[in-house]
Amino acid sequence: MTQNKILIFLGDLVHTGAGMGQWTFPLNVGYVGAYARKCFPDAVEVRLFKRPERLIEALKTERPAVVGLSHYVWNANLDRHVHGLVKRYHPQALTVGGGPNFTSLNADADHARAFFARHAACDAYVVNQGEVGFARLLERFLALGCDPERLRQEPVPGCLVNADGRGGAVHVAPPLEPLPDLDAIPSPYLTGLLDPFFAEAMTPILETNRSCPYRCTFCAWGIGTGKLTRFSDQRVFEEIDYVARRCRKSMNLFLADANFSILPRDEQIAARLHQAHEAHGFPGHCSIQWNKGNPERVVRVARALGGLSDITATLQSNDPKVLQAIQRTNLPLEKVEEVVAVLGQGRKRITVFSELILGLPEETRASHLAANRLLMDRGVEVVNFNLYLLPGTAMSSAETRQRYFRTVGWRIQDGAFGEYDGVRVIDGQEIVLATTTMGREELRGFRFIHALIQFMWSRKYFHDTLTLLGVHGVHPLDAILALADGFAADTGPLGRVMDWFRSDHDLENFPDFESLSDYWTGTAPFQRLRSGDYGKLNFQLTFKILLDHYPEFLALMQRVGESLLAAAGADPAAVDQVREVLRLSRALRIELTGEQALVDRKRLDMEYDFLAWRANGRRGAPEPVRTTCELFLPDAQRANLQRQLEQFRAANIHATLRKMSEYISSEDFFYKLRAA
Repeated sequence: MTQNKILIFLGDLVHTGAGMGQWTFPLNVGYVGAYARKCFPDAVEVRLFKRPERLIEALKTERPAVVGLSHYVWNANLDRHVHGLVKRYHPQALTVGGGPNFTSLNADADHARAFFARHAACDAYVVNQGEVGFARLLERFLALGCDPERLRQEPVPGCLVNADGRGGAVHVAPPLEPLPDLDAIPSPYLTGLLDPFFAEAMTPILETNRSCPYRCTFCAWGIGTGKLTRFSDQRVFEEIDYVARRCRKSMNLFLADANFSILPRDEQIAARLHQAHEAHGFPGHCSIQWNKGNPERVVRVARALGGLSDITATLQSNDPKVLQAIQRTNLPLEKVEEVVAVLGQGRKRITVFSELILGLPEETRASHLAANRLLMDRGVEVVNFNLYLLPGTAMSSAETRQRYFRTVGWRIQDGAFGEYDGVRVIDGQEIVLATTTMGREELRGFRFIHALIQFMWSRKYFHDTLTLLGVHGVHPLDAILALADGFAADTGPLGRVMDWFRSDHDLENFPDFESLSDYWTGTAPFQRLRSGDYGKLNFQLTFKILLDHYPEFLALMQRVGESLLAAAGADPAAVDQVREVLRLSRALRIELTGEQALVDRKRLDMEYDFLAWRANGRRGAPEPVRTTCELFLPDAQRANLQRQLEQFRAANIHATLRKMSEYISSEDFFYKLRAA
């Protein structure tokens, strides 16, 4: 530490029990640290952390005056543990929290007391945007001779303060106004503050603007930000180039904007990202939240991005009563259909997907099924989520809970576990298990159906098969529902898969966080987490079928297909076509050798011309023409897959493929097809 400067540790901590995950650069605390260095250039030295082990080791060898940690649902209990260690090693250090667990909606005395009663080792919490609030807190701390006891005696602008160190008494100050000029925050990339994180396979994250004009009740994005503000064009362009030149261990890029394509200039930002991809091979894929209005601009921006991102046309629900209850306005479905049609043309077809949330106020089984059916009819990939309650949102308020929800429970956050300084720690999600319009068993029954929709339709493992069934009068959703019934009735391996799925699903409804934590920190369950045998249930099912029970699944799919085709009065040739398309589906998915190396090329002889059928948009039935095809990986796709293989390689091939699947376009997991 430089003489006369206090040492500040800032952490955006992530659990490490599962090894390397899809970890993002700590951009959030990077902004906070960069602004603090600007405000107090001669008084502070800032260090950033992602791995909790490294922060804990630093606590044992150095003497920080301030330790600030970002709080989210995936690390709040980890932060609680680490702040406790800070007070053990350095009782005179100031411990600070920040992040969306507190917003303008819940930053009051009652919620503050409840938080500090559990997080007693946290001295203060910065509400809403962190840069100015942390700077004001730091200014007060420095003026009081870096004495946390004196700081806790009075309110601090923009903060909640743990006045007695137990949560029994608190100070609540009004939130601060957001910064009108985001360029007042120095870039943590361009100033080199984030440079150490390029050494690991972490995912860079960029923010080009702040705020969200929508106020969906289940989301905290944009609360406390006011009107939309933006970083300057030149700064954004420089950050893109800076990151692209240095990132060699990750292929993905996250954009932190709530509504990318909301501004006209986003077309230029997209073009700059594509230029960086062409020049440096990065980004290979962008994870983006797209704007919910102005579909014409969405199309222009998506084209400028050159296929580096799938496009979201998120609905969450299509029922008017639900949308009114959650204060949401959707892009009209006809506009979604236009986006799908336009982006599906040309040399680079761009995938459009939508999200639905089960368990929203006023949602019913019928309305949820109808929304899935509509999106499939429009050629959209569908991702279904179960509603979980985020602190700081209107959905989590006492009023909303009482009005709409009957039962809630807890499940472990995926990958949110680890052992730190000899203590096992997990983090969890509070999820909705029953509502006033859907009983517990109704909600529960969708879990397996959602997993099959994701596996077969959205992740495209049987997209060709389901589409061909649709050509012959069998709706893809009806085929999936029939398959779910087939699993339930099976007395062999697939029946045992269903039993396993239901058993693991039972681990998603603990009555409270304490019982969830007690279970998963037990020796055998914790070892199961470490082994990679437990994780996101949808992806677990996908690779349990693909790697362990594929022949049995194909046989069930053939039987179900034949039965549904007969009931629909389809042409007898449809049965042969389905048998052939199942062979194609099997061949198209990427293969790895025993050493987890990619298989580059394959050949396939088919009795029908599926090559022409797919090129024609999968319309009508394929012609009965013998065809020999080559299945191959273009260079860019292979590079993306190879980089992900290196980032997520694990002894358990199931775990490797699961993590690869989470943050890559579904198209990248399949060979391209051409005439041999």
